[in-house]
Amino acid sequence: MMSTPARCRRPTLAVAVGLFTQLILATGGHAQSAPAGRSERMHGMDLDRVIRTYVLADQLEIQPNLRERPVSFEFLSWTGGDYRRLFFRAQGEIPTEGRGDGALQADVLYGRLLSPFWSAVGGVRVDTRARTSVPVLSRGDVGRGDRSGGDRVTRGMLAVGLFGIAPYWFEFEPTLFVSDKGDVSAELETSFDMTFTQRLILQPRVELNAAVQAVPAFGIQSGLNDVEFGARLRYEIRRKFAPYVGISWHRSTGATAARVKAAGEPISTGAISAGVRLWR
Repeated sequence: MMSTPARCRRPTLAVAVGLFTQLILATGGHAQSAPAGRSERMHGMDLDRVIRTYVLADQLEIQPNLRERPVSFEFLSWTGGDYRRLFFRAQGEIPTEGRGDGALQADVLYGRLLSPFWSAVGGVRVDTRARTSVPVLSRGDVGRGDRSGGDRVTRGMLAVGLFGIAPYWFEFEPTLFVSDKGDVSAELETSFDMTFTQRLILQPRVELNAAVQAVPAFGIQSGLNDVEFGARLRYEIRRKFAPYVGISWHRSTGATAARVKAAGEPISTGAISAGVRLWR
């Protein structure tokens, strides 16, 4: 048998050593990889190390055709990572005319990502408004009815709910509340952005409010209290700055409608609005 020349053996040996080294590295890499669950948890921790902050003034508007010409607002902000966030949410209105005292609902919520499009949230709410003898719950209806001395009522509430996007890009925010007196209530907000152009966007919106127990001081009856439909057409001059005009229709239902009607107030009202949407 003829011996292989040394100059031929060296390339063959080098190739063999190279292949063996690659095999060892690949085997070692697989052998030392973390279990899938642990890897996902570590990946989530890495994502949560990047802290970001988001602030949105979804509504900042005046409704000039209502009796008290209220300025209504709705803010949402959060800070945190992709998996865990701290949310702050506030909504209410401030009358600019008449003797109304306005209303404010402020939430502080901790959120945890459940899936790519849904987060579970839990926390507390502070609800404060002028005491009224007529059931009032919707922001567009605050200020109507008889006041008893102009004093205010305030309550604390535990809150649990979801933030998410349903199929076809409907945004859903169902929330369940339990007050410091044990009263149970719930609200549901849903909206959808209809894009006509890159800058012109129509946002239909629905809001429902319901309660298990009646709380007369807050104008709340048991059952479905009211429903509000609205639509706002905004033009994004810049992505973070969009003036808009809108319309809304509010209707009291059930026992709430009966008491509003008995007080001589209309059970349904319409409003026009003009405002601006901001975010950063």
